[in-house]
Amino acid sequence: MKLSSIEIINFRNYKQSKVFFGDKKNYIFGKNAQGKSNLLEAIYLLCLSKSFRTSREKEAISFTEQSFILKGDMKLDHGIDKKLALVCSRNKGKEISENRKKINKISDFIGNFPIVVSSPEEYNLTTGSPPDRRKFINILLSQLNKKYIHSLIEYHRILKQKNTILLNWRLKGKTYSGELEPWNDRLIEIGSIIIEFRNTFLNQLSDIIRNIYSKLVEENEQLEFKYRPNIEFDSYEEIEDCFKKKLQQVHNNELKRGSSLAGPHRDDFIFMINGKELKKYGSRGQHKTVLISLAAAEYKLIKELTKETPIILIDDLYSELDNDRENKILNMLDSFGQVFITSTESFNRLSKNEFDKYFFVEDGSIQSLSF
Repeated sequence: MKLSSIEIINFRNYKQSKVFFGDKKNYIFGKNAQGKSNLLEAIYLLCLSKSFRTSREKEAISFTEQSFILKGDMKLDHGIDKKLALVCSRNKGKEISENRKKINKISDFIGNFPIVVSSPEEYNLTTGSPPDRRKFINILLSQLNKKYIHSLIEYHRILKQKNTILLNWRLKGKTYSGELEPWNDRLIEIGSIIIEFRNTFLNQLSDIIRNIYSKLVEENEQLEFKYRPNIEFDSYEEIEDCFKKKLQQVHNNELKRGSSLAGPHRDDFIFMINGKELKKYGSRGQHKTVLISLAAAEYKLIKELTKETPIILIDDLYSELDNDRENKILNMLDSFGQVFITSTESFNRLSKNEFDKYFFVEDGSIQSLSF
């Protein structure tokens, strides 16, 4: 898949711009706070309907404006052209259309135009809390499998209903026999599907990221990406029984807290280097290399399972990396599809054949350059 062009209207510091991209590596440079990351965010939003920088897309509407508009021309791997448009207004929220036909369900759109990002915001994956990592996994798996995203939506609907019951019981100081049981049964059923998906795909992702990371670093560094489910199990056949037992164990605490304390909404995912947790012991360079390795692993997994080549975005590539790792990463990206890289580094320091297209960004204006 390739993004041929994007038009941006009233998005963050962009008033109105249209850009035509190269089919392979695109280099976007300029000083800080000029709009480089905003351009990547616009591409990501157009492909996925979600931002990697905020959960409230209305924040991206330019000051004093009532809406932003993103339009893009896509070409899928099998040769079909698609025109995408995303409008986000302060009053109506988001509306997405594909070939001028409105998309009624976002869940049906996600995954049709696969995309991967590595950005400074992604440091939350290695330094932040479990919700940051669950969000990452949910976005990845939602692009891989429609059943996963529908299960996830249903799970959170059930969880909300259960939490409402628990909170009401806590506030009233009394419980009602049988009221919670059907919600727990459904929570177990759908939650077990999510756990199985996560375990299956995380095993595949872990193998890929381990191999990629080993090629970018010194030989004595071994990376592991581990799934730590809230429900402990030895086989898929045991998940539902183990889930049921866990709910029984935490029942009294759920009554006291007024919220659900067991299930995949409390899972975590851990990065380890040579047996030590990256979050506690990793250097900034290691964190950056892990995040780029993770993006590359996502790319490979999505391409393998969906048979569609994702777009890959790398924000601020050259910070916190030594020259050796920079060169290894750029060499790796040669074998990828369409890539967008931002940096504060001038393109004068780069090889003339290193990128297909170069863009200079200044104060929300994009200029295409050539040697």
